Amino acid sequence: MAKADFSGAYRGLDKLIKALTTVERKDVPYITMTATNNLAFDAMGSIRDEIKGNLNVKKKQIPNALRVKKATKSKPYALLYADEWSWQYRVLVHHFVGGDRERKGMEKAMIYLGLMHRNEILTPSPGVTIRPSAYVQMMSQIKLFYKAGFNANETQASRAKGGRKTRARYFVITGRSKSPLAPGVYARMPGHDKPICMLRISEKPTYRKRLDMEVTVRKVYARMGRKHLSDAVARAAAIRNAKGW
Repeated sequence: MAKADFSGAYRGLDKLIKALTTVERKDVPYITMTATNNLAFDAMGSIRDEIKGNLNVKKKQIPNALRVKKATKSKPYALLYADEWSWQYRVLVHHFVGGDRERKGMEKAMIYLGLMHRNEILTPSPGVTIRPSAYVQMMSQIKLFYKAGFNANETQASRAKGGRKTRARYFVITGRSKSPLAPGVYARMPGHDKPICMLRISEKPTYRKRLDMEVTVRKVYARMGRKHLSDAVARAAAIRNAKGW
């Protein structure tokens, strides 16, 4: 995901700072640091609002992938970025850069074992809601746990112990399968005569770029730059007066 730094905003603030009095200029490092950080957090809030308003995201924690590396007096610039190690980043990145999206755990396992192509993804069937625990059951029954030293695949004994008549039984239909069913992950459910499609195997998506951090940063600066500078100047003056400088 693109990172947005505030060096441009700092240069803009620098022009405004030149209009300050000589006394106020002594506080320039503090003023610049404070105004820049307030701009960065303001921009982060705006981008989080854009994520909530423009994307169909169900988890409230997803916008929290955004972080701010704060400016200091010696380094008067802030960095607004997304934590690339977070799961939220993987959900958001293609909305910022466009194109394909990163494959998820179950998708990677199915590709590794030849059950899907690299240009395919899994998408829930319309109207189907899948609990996180159901994904574990699917991977276990389909025997997708392939990592060395780790084996959570379902065995015949564990299947019997789990109560075969009361549990969903999962299976895969691939593009090579000679079946009238479309490719996907299906479940045989107690009380249902026909298999239920849980996850469809579909061609990879091509997402358009829906969010632009740099554009949002420029808009926030244009709208709030002078206010944040004015607030920082007032704050510096209050500190100076309180200390009798």
